[in-house]
This record gives sequence, C-alpha cells and structure tokens, in this order.
Amino acid sequence: MAIKNKNVILFILLILIIFSTIVINLFIHFSEMQKLYDDKTIKKSNVTYNYPYFNDNKDIYIRNYLSMVDINKTDNIKYIVNYLGDYIVVLFKLYKNDIIIDYKSIIFKDQLIININSLITNQDEFNKVLKIYRDNNNIKISDESLKNGTKSYLFKDKELDMFLSNYDDKNSITLFRINYKEIEKYLNFPYRINPKYKKMNNNNIITSQRIMPIDKTKKLVAFTFDDGPSIYTLEIAEVLEEFKANATFFMVGYNIKIRNSVVLDLYNRGFELGNHTIDHSRLTKFDCDKVEAKIEENNDLVINIINEKMKLFRPTYGALNIDIKPCIKYPIILWSVDSRDWESKNLESITYEVISNIKDGDIVLFHDLHKISLDAIKIILPILYDDNFQVVSVSELFKAKDIPLENNKVYRKAKINNNDVNN
Repeated sequence: MAIKNKNVILFILLILIIFSTIVINLFIHFSEMQKLYDDKTIKKSNVTYNYPYFNDNKDIYIRNYLSMVDINKTDNIKYIVNYLGDYIVVLFKLYKNDIIIDYKSIIFKDQLIININSLITNQDEFNKVLKIYRDNNNIKISDESLKNGTKSYLFKDKELDMFLSNYDDKNSITLFRINYKEIEKYLNFPYRINPKYKKMNNNNIITSQRIMPIDKTKKLVAFTFDDGPSIYTLEIAEVLEEFKANATFFMVGYNIKIRNSVVLDLYNRGFELGNHTIDHSRLTKFDCDKVEAKIEENNDLVINIINEKMKLFRPTYGALNIDIKPCIKYPIILWSVDSRDWESKNLESITYEVISNIKDGDIVLFHDLHKISLDAIKIILPILYDDNFQVVSVSELFKAKDIPLENNKVYRKAKINNNDVNN
C-alpha cells in the first residue's frame, strides 16, 4: 500500500512539474511579446502624446514625426499598432477637442521606415479599386482629390482601412474600407481572405449597390437605431446589407467621439445618420439655448467627419414638451413600434414586440448598444421580407409616402391622420 501511495505522489509531482513548466514558458512568451514596444504618454506644450516606444531605431522616426505635429491644431495623439509578418504598421490618430482631425501611418521593416509599395505592390491597380469603391458608395471625391489627398493605412485581419485626408479646404476625412480579396494579387504580407466576400462591380454606378429602389407596392417601414455608434453597429449594418435594407442611426456625441471611423463607414455605406444630442441628457430640463447647444454640438462633430449635417433629430427618451419643441429646428422623429430591446434584453420578447405590432408606414425603435438587438434583426428581417415588407431609412419612408418632413414637427409614423403626426 505504501509503494502504491508513493507512486501516486510521484505522479502528482510529475504533473505539477509539467504544468509549472508550461505556465513559466507561457509567461516568458507573453512577457517577450509585451516587450515588443512600451506604451508611452507624455504631455508637452499642451499636447498629450501617446505613442509606442520600441527602444530601437524605429523610435527615431516616431520622434521625428511627433516633433512635426502642428501643436496649434492638435491637443491629443493616440495610436494603433498592427503586425504583418516582418512589417509593423503604426497608425497615429490626431485629435482636437476630442475630434479626430487627421491620421498618419508609418510602416516599418527591420527598424527602417518603408514605402506603402512594399505592402501593396501595384499602386495603379490599387487606385482603380479605390475609384470603384468611391463610385459604388457614392463618395463625392474627385479623381484629383483621391490622387492628391493624404493616405493613411490600417491593415487589419481581412481588410484594409485607408483614411483619406487633406483633399479639400474643409479638413475632411473619408474612410475607404477595402477587402483584401479586391487586391490580393498585389499584397506582400500575410493576410486572410473572407470566402463569402463578393468583389465590387466595376460599373461606376452612382447609387449604392446595397440599397434597392423603393418599391411602393410593398409595405414600407423604417428601422432606427439609437445611442450608438457601438461595437455592434457595423455588424448590424452588415446584416441590413444582406437584405438590401436601409436604416437611420440616431447617434450620441460621446460615442461619435470615440468611434469616428464607424460614423464614416455608415455614411459611406449609404445609411442615414440622425442626431441624438451630444450627451444623451433629457432636454426637457433645459431652456431653449441649452437645447440648441446640445443638438448643434453633436451636429458639429458629424460635420467634421462627413462634411454634412444631420437632417433629422430624435430627443433622448422621446422626451418633449411645448417649451422646447419650437427650439428644435429639425424634423423630430419618434417611433410607432418599440422593440423594447433596452428593457427586456430577451430575443423572443424583442422579436414578438416588432412582428406582432408592425404595419405599413411604421418607424421601429432599436438600440445598437446591445448584441441582443443584432441577434433580433437577424430573425426579424427575413420574416418581414417574407411578408412583403421593405425596410428603409426614415427619409426614404416619408419620401415614398409623399409626406414632407418639416422642422419643429413630430413624426411617429409615415401615415397622415390626426394621431400619427403631431404638429
């Protein structure tokens, strides 16, 4: 019995030694990974510089770039680092008053800065793909601006984000999101291909491929999403694209500030952007000047990103009164069907609320803050389309119904009668 117990103890000790060795090796491995660069932050001349510190020659190039940043235009600098085999891409994001005003990418290989041609080997073909993307997404940028604008790059797992800036006198920034399948013949780094992705058509169409013409023989409803952009917003957009559906996203300023690129992406894909105040405060607590400030400050954020103001407004919590309604110089969009995703966070309940109540002309309220809302529309959309519905944006819905959207007026659905439109 003693020999048997001794063998058990030895076996347990052996397992512990093996486990400890694995843990130690993993710790060493991840410690070495962390040593690839250190996250550094310094403040100088009222500018906060956040940058990667590599402790080698790459830092010379990074310091040189940071020293050339115009401190009168920038008050904060942040970064993203991506590894592509032997290549390192550093994307700097330049902010002023919490708004991204420019991007700058630096590409390294073996401690030396290199040209984009080392990663994309045929720039002429790449530019052709950019033009196709521009035309298919109705981006109003000339060939000359596309050629001469500053291009900054973020290489991701299956696609490339290219930020075009300094191409007009409005300090505009436009996002081009290019799937690697479009340019795979010209890529010189490890990348992945999405087998489900379908390449863009080279037909220079001016309207989005995603959005179908409005079919007035169908029952038309508008989907709206409040409080984003969030980490789920682009996934929701992709589901809508699968059904060639449109929607209106009523966005809040504090989320716009941290997700500029999502705002750009939604706009470039053809979705409608709506105003939901700068900070999601209840407007009925304020006077007219404060109400206007909270709306226009949010509008200024979006103008800085897409060079267009938002044309529709939705009050937070749907809260309105006779004092503030005249202060809102936009059509005021409420809703006629509430998914109550914010309350139930239950898939069956959300689906039931929408499907059992929806009718032609309705405006449906969702929130893109919750993954459950993403899951719900995956179920709701095919049911609606099987029932001869078409899902559109708010503006498309009212245009199709020949109902003008007027400032200071409240709209709950696109159907004229005394109960549907509040004047």
